[in-house]
Amino acid sequence: MNAVNTFSLGALALALVACGGDNSSNELSPSPAPVVSPSAEPEAQPSAEPSVEPSALPSAAPSYTPAPVPSPTASPAPSQVPVESPAPDGSDGFFPTMQGVNKDAWFYVEARSDEFNDDVIDTGKWNHNIADWGPWSWEPDNVWQENNVLKIQMRYEEHNTARHTWAGDGSLKDVELFYKSGILRSRSYQTYGYYEARIKGTATFPGNSPAFWLYSLHADVAAEGLLPDADGEPNYAEVDVVELQQSEWDFDLNQWHGPEVIDMNLHTRVLENNQSLWKRPGTHPELTKNTVHADFDPRDDFHIYGVEVGEDVISWYLDGVKVAEKANIYWYLPMRVTLSLGLRRPHVSYNCAGVYQGFDRCPVPSEATQEGFPTVMEVDWVRVYERN
Repeated sequence: MNAVNTFSLGALALALVACGGDNSSNELSPSPAPVVSPSAEPEAQPSAEPSVEPSALPSAAPSYTPAPVPSPTASPAPSQVPVESPAPDGSDGFFPTMQGVNKDAWFYVEARSDEFNDDVIDTGKWNHNIADWGPWSWEPDNVWQENNVLKIQMRYEEHNTARHTWAGDGSLKDVELFYKSGILRSRSYQTYGYYEARIKGTATFPGNSPAFWLYSLHADVAAEGLLPDADGEPNYAEVDVVELQQSEWDFDLNQWHGPEVIDMNLHTRVLENNQSLWKRPGTHPELTKNTVHADFDPRDDFHIYGVEVGEDVISWYLDGVKVAEKANIYWYLPMRVTLSLGLRRPHVSYNCAGVYQGFDRCPVPSEATQEGFPTVMEVDWVRVYERN
């Protein structure tokens, strides 16, 4: 593990780490699929789930021992952390909370933003009844607004349903699942801009992951005339603004990540030799993977997670401080703003056999439990901006 940049800013100490290898990722997705036809259901195939190589994981789950936050070893460039200009806290107007922000450079996009101050979800802006995928189900009653906060819940509930066998022939197969959760997705899309949300994690750890992310739908890509027709062009784009509490395996420390480890990644499918192939953190870490070690536990309080998607560069922010950056090579498709709560270890496995044969991810019946559930992530607000 190579430390790319470590710095301290007041109470905030972050270690930005670039992780290599095919052993760590944060996919919300099934295995690679062919180019999606216009009639296919794209909502069932987003990314944003962990995809650690099953054979590389430890056979037993050792206990987690918190690792100390690395001591500062270098100061960031002044343009990265302008100490003379503290980050706004989001309470004094609608403009990005990044440090040194030029307020006049941005305008607020009402159609994809929300303070969640009403008693009910604004269904003109948001869809919270989304097609299912993965080893849990989405239910609209797991998403609601209360006391000026959006709440997304995951609950234990055994149920039978059907899922595609993406690791097999792709056919639908009946399966028993154990958890139901919630998702909120914008009804409109955007590509470039600044996206941020003020989020508090769930009390339960490990077992679930609060996520704030952007992803493309096939219909939107087709409507914009951006379907790929040549090698090297993407047909799917996803920007994970943040995924919290994933608790993935750290191959350097030989232990599971603690709640202070935050994932801010990219995912895409790119046309190569007439096939749509995944490029994700597990296989293309230099292109897509960012792991940030924070000096706080996201379960304890609200923090602001943001990303600027630019034409050339994608930059991630934590409480207004830039903590990661990647070149933007494939992420120019229209994307929907999304908040969701996904299932994680020990309730999900990639070693799918028996009744789960053919699935790329499956539930773990022996680990299914009501303990720790229901659990809730909270979102104070989500705000989206475009450059003037």
